[in-house]
Amino acid sequence: MTSAHSYLWGEFQWYMPAVIAKFDSRAAKFFTGFAFMLATIGNQIAAGTYPFSNDISGLCPKYINIFRATLLISLFCVVSTPWNIIKNAAGLLAFLSGYSCLMGPLAGVMVSDYYLIKKRKLNVHELYHDHGIYHYSHGFNWRAFLAFFMGVGPLLPGFAKSIANNLNVGGAWRIYTFAWIFGFCVSLLSYYVIVKYVSGIPGALVDVAVYPPQKGDAVAVDIESGSEEVLEEKVGIDVQTKEVHVV
Repeated sequence: MTSAHSYLWGEFQWYMPAVIAKFDSRAAKFFTGFAFMLATIGNQIAAGTYPFSNDISGLCPKYINIFRATLLISLFCVVSTPWNIIKNAAGLLAFLSGYSCLMGPLAGVMVSDYYLIKKRKLNVHELYHDHGIYHYSHGFNWRAFLAFFMGVGPLLPGFAKSIANNLNVGGAWRIYTFAWIFGFCVSLLSYYVIVKYVSGIPGALVDVAVYPPQKGDAVAVDIESGSEEVLEEKVGIDVQTKEVHVV
């Protein structure tokens, strides 16, 4: 889109409303703007509002539900003044690059915990118990937080310079140029070393992975308290073998 704008009007333009304003046809302006409006609403509901609301309501379900969490994120979206982020290309790129400072270390901790520490063995049912085997000290896994900040810390000077170019941060700027992979590797290794050699998490380790029944798995059920005919109609139970197949 930016390249096409340069070809037609002689300058690079990344901001879509400014591009739409150059259209000669009023109908083209309307339908293009309307399409972008629908795309923005759909994207924010599916990738922004609902995931945030689901996570926040899970943290404190007694006081926050999906609707209240949606109101919170809507308020935050105004308070954070996003129009200042997208007012110029340099600011937008600096903001997007800042994501790598957080996403890399976050991914490193998750990969280290799941693949290196737990070796892909989880008891999924215990994930939904507030005081199950995955309930860490006071509800927080301090090892993960420590490893996360060990990956984020060295990247902050470079991130500051990306916003205020006149800052002198020395060689830290060069680390920031590959922020995601740096943060990922540092946090991954830090978490592994902390758990393996400093403070382990034996209660959260299981010998065999426990997952919910999958489609096609045969599971035994107790049908003494229900009607065999009704159960057979709903879940395909075999009355002779007393087994049910998940469908």
